[in-house]
Amino acid sequence: MTKTIFLFLKNSLFISDLLKTNYIKELAKKYRVVVFSSVPDPKIGVEHIQWKVQNPKLFSVTKFLRTACLHEFDDVSSLRSYYKSPAFLNFRRAKLARLLSWPFAKLLTVNFFEKLEMFFMGRSKIFEEYCRKYKPALIMVATPGIQVFDAEAILLGRKYGIPTLATNLSWDNLTSFKCVRFRRPDYIFVWNEVLKEAAIRIHNVSPDRVFVAGSMRFDRYFDKSYQLPSREEFLKSKGLNPKHKTILFATGGRSPSQRGFLEKILDARSRGDIEYTNILIRPHPFDVYDNYLEASKAPGVYLDKPVKEMSREDFINLKATLAYTDLNINYKSTISLESFLFDKPVINFIDPVLPFQNNAYFDETSYYHPPIR
Repeated sequence: MTKTIFLFLKNSLFISDLLKTNYIKELAKKYRVVVFSSVPDPKIGVEHIQWKVQNPKLFSVTKFLRTACLHEFDDVSSLRSYYKSPAFLNFRRAKLARLLSWPFAKLLTVNFFEKLEMFFMGRSKIFEEYCRKYKPALIMVATPGIQVFDAEAILLGRKYGIPTLATNLSWDNLTSFKCVRFRRPDYIFVWNEVLKEAAIRIHNVSPDRVFVAGSMRFDRYFDKSYQLPSREEFLKSKGLNPKHKTILFATGGRSPSQRGFLEKILDARSRGDIEYTNILIRPHPFDVYDNYLEASKAPGVYLDKPVKEMSREDFINLKATLAYTDLNINYKSTISLESFLFDKPVINFIDPVLPFQNNAYFDETSYYHPPIR
């Protein structure tokens, strides 16, 4: 009898990784896959259930409490930096809650907060119905509870005795300040040995429950069926001159000073401080596209459309972008790693406008350095 897997996916980037690639096809060859997502009609060729978080208020409260009062990860360098920052210190309720929590620091662990969430979460009649209908053998999520969508699925699995697997972690999920949102799944797939060590040392996951599976996000770069146009064809399609080198300016999230940083690059080019180059702007899917419209009017500048769920054509565009640009400047984004696949130099910049960043920011950011120092 074919076993059934429940696959919970909320974030559009993870939907691109798992549902817009051959991953779902290969998974469906061996298992009956039922996808739970917020997307009305993902057209994925497997059973799909439109799903929303059942306990949004609970997880909003515990997100605050975990961030302020969870002390298990106080040795993680990025959290040390965050708790010293104005972003946290100016948040009076969080600062007060953290101060009052110190006498109970040894008790305020991941296990404590998971039990708290389990107690108040209660049972879900609708999820019970799906369990009776499909009898799932495993629940798969993208992250280990970093996203609320994943967090609730992991705890539902625990409540109903269904094993859980986090399968598509990003490079900073275990060691950035997001780690306070960690819910312990039964199994974890990680990109490499560095993340495996972080799962074991920081999150106390048993070594036999952590598996180095690589990054499925990068698999398509090695798929030769994604044929690229020539460099000349690609740059001309963007209105850029192939005779010049090209800077890729890749934004991240909604960092407020990225536009200003881009303008400084354009000013330096205008003054001749740097050689004349094309500039290809690739906004992050969650960034504000209109922030870069004015800059895109400058000569030799092209503004790409942000894409949340990549089609085959979107991926070919991304692959060609990385292959045919000569330098990647970005705000500490995962696209740094993707440029490395093409042996391209990368500059990450900090954002001095954000109150939790300062000159020591990268020294205190764990996913750029060993997780515990």
